[in-house]
Amino acid sequence: MKENSYLYKKIRKIDDDELRPTFHFTAPVGWINDPNGLIHYKNYYQLYYQYNPYAPHWDNMHWGHARSKDGLHWEDMPIAMKPDHQYDKTGVFSGSAIEKDDKLYVLYTGHVDENDQITETQCVAVSDDGVDFKKYENNPVMTVADLPGETDESNFRDPKVFKHGDKYYCVVAAALEKHGSLVLFESDDLLHWSFKSVLLQGEEYGIMTECPDYFNINGQDYLAFSVILGDGRNSVVYLAKGHMDWQNFKFKLKEQHRLDDSDDFYASQSFVDEKDNRIIIPWLRSADHVNYLEESGHLWNGMMGIPRMLTTINGQLIQKPIGTINDMSLSDSQDIDLGSYKLTEEIPIDHSLILKGDNGEIHITRKKEDQYVIEIHSPVFIKTVSWHPDNHKLTLVIDNSSFELFSQSKTLSIVTFVAGIKQAMLKKVN
Repeated sequence: MKENSYLYKKIRKIDDDELRPTFHFTAPVGWINDPNGLIHYKNYYQLYYQYNPYAPHWDNMHWGHARSKDGLHWEDMPIAMKPDHQYDKTGVFSGSAIEKDDKLYVLYTGHVDENDQITETQCVAVSDDGVDFKKYENNPVMTVADLPGETDESNFRDPKVFKHGDKYYCVVAAALEKHGSLVLFESDDLLHWSFKSVLLQGEEYGIMTECPDYFNINGQDYLAFSVILGDGRNSVVYLAKGHMDWQNFKFKLKEQHRLDDSDDFYASQSFVDEKDNRIIIPWLRSADHVNYLEESGHLWNGMMGIPRMLTTINGQLIQKPIGTINDMSLSDSQDIDLGSYKLTEEIPIDHSLILKGDNGEIHITRKKEDQYVIEIHSPVFIKTVSWHPDNHKLTLVIDNSSFELFSQSKTLSIVTFVAGIKQAMLKKVN
């Protein structure tokens, strides 16, 4: 551990990179994507993640690991799992975690790409301390042979495990009948699983779903999941609100919409903290400039979004960033630090709140009563996004390379590559 700590600190110090976020988690070096195995275990928030330690691009998936006492300050830990068995030899793909008998069980996807044939299966590993894992000797525990109808063994992944009553359940993403689908499995012991039902399926879920999540808040059931839409469109994250019929193992859909209004928000996963709060963490990626950091000589690529607490108000799901949120008044000019801010007043119509950084600017312009235009003036791009929040006292989360906006139920998360924001100013626009 001492050697690992020394190495991680040295890597982060050597890579004194102005674009690296200060409180959004990044790996010490290399590529990261999906958060995995989120759980509060052994008095820490445990964050595992898809990780390529060898280069700042996607390849050779491991499970990286970090832990935190508060969800904002992370300690780098040794790599948790690597692709080293026949059933996961080309990738330890995404999954989730649950505690049983003081042990940490993780379910994950074993990925094999061999002779132009991809096979994905679900596997189990167990740890006594959340650091060292032993893979189950009878892996895999779920395969497409367990599924009904037309299946695709190259698209069956990302198990999300949870407990209901005295049984364990797992929602897994699959491609059934050539459409994205979510399926449900049941187990008594986390090692032996049986297929129960198809929860969601249809053309609206694209060619494949990914990274499913099930949770219940104040008696309301939700499914959150990522969707590969295909046809050159960016993948997005949906939130489905409905009722889980546990007698018939059916999910009765009431409504669904995007969980975040940006394509940069992806592969979110939730867990319950020590105070029984539901916390969700997404992967933030630049959907349109995914290779910029590597191509411009940076040693890291990818970050986690700020952890968000999920609550409900009048049946509406509310997202709020964790940690200290400072008040920000609107003025001609003021100095600010990186961090989270709640506006104490509404941005007037035909005014812009401008955030000025060392290498670019972010403009938040209120065009109409319910329409904002977000402009990112970045060294990489100029991006304009129209956004319709449902509350006008906005919360801003400002960090190097990322910007997250929260209203009440609506959020917008953008990878900006804008660094060193130190000034905010209100300006009237024509």
